[in-house]
Amino acid sequence: MKQKILWNTLMKAIYVSAASVQALKRDVVGIQLFNSEDSQFSGLTSDVFVKQIHSHNDYWRDVPLITALSYGVQSVEADIWNFRRSNNDDDELYVGHNLNALTRDRTLDSLYLNPLYEILEEHNPRPSRTVGKLAEKLPSGVFETDIHATLYFFIDFKTEGNALFNKVAAALERFKHRDWLSYYDVEKDEFVWRPLTVIGTGDTPLESVLNMRQRFIFFDGPLGQLNNFQGHSITSNISPIASASLRMLVGKSTIEGLNEKQLHKLSSMISDAHNRNIKTRVWDTPWWPVSREQKVWKQLLDIGSDFLNADDLELAVQL
Repeated sequence: MKQKILWNTLMKAIYVSAASVQALKRDVVGIQLFNSEDSQFSGLTSDVFVKQIHSHNDYWRDVPLITALSYGVQSVEADIWNFRRSNNDDDELYVGHNLNALTRDRTLDSLYLNPLYEILEEHNPRPSRTVGKLAEKLPSGVFETDIHATLYFFIDFKTEGNALFNKVAAALERFKHRDWLSYYDVEKDEFVWRPLTVIGTGDTPLESVLNMRQRFIFFDGPLGQLNNFQGHSITSNISPIASASLRMLVGKSTIEGLNEKQLHKLSSMISDAHNRNIKTRVWDTPWWPVSREQKVWKQLLDIGSDFLNADDLELAVQL
């Protein structure tokens, strides 16, 4: 209730464009004035629609995760590190692009898992808190305008994958306990969508993903190599999304964007992924000049690629 009063007061006091309203709302959230009795994140996604955009290097933002959600972005990523080699070592999962960026207060829990848990708990109240003790049969996701949309959370393993995998699985256990994680049941051959879909990338070990009987950590599929990667044919039960570097796939773009030969090759790779029911993301796209960035984005969308890989979220949502 408090956040609604605050927000209504702000809107009555000033007249701004729709884009400015969203920017102001994000600022309010960022300084934790956008508040309520239940959760500091109440109302965060109440007036935004889900967009197939990937928040690249999301942890660089002033308010990681929350900024992306306020734009309706459906995919975020975090680079994680762990340095435990003995019982005396620090066992924390740190978030950052490189070693110099790591600090004690920037962890997987503090930046991502804790706020995600709080948001999902707010959207999935216990039966005693629901009106007439009624609740959705399926858990609601982070987006209030589309409660059944999943949020893709890419976790980029920066340290040795096998050691890290079990630590990540353990960190996700509280979400699994609440039935908030998408999973694939190997024995039943059944994929079940839930509010949060976790995808390992970087040094994530494929074999560890494959060995999960109830798979709730998926693998970032190698776009362009889905037919045979490390001896496996990649399916959507392994990789809901496949990605790769634009330069690796077809080389650099010019100031005019991608040429016909490049587009034809990309289109073939994207079609192969879609035939496997796998969505696609092409990263390492040009970021400057802006006209070139937008041109390549539009070309990728035109040939059917699913997720825009974006550093500038405000620019991406306006495309």
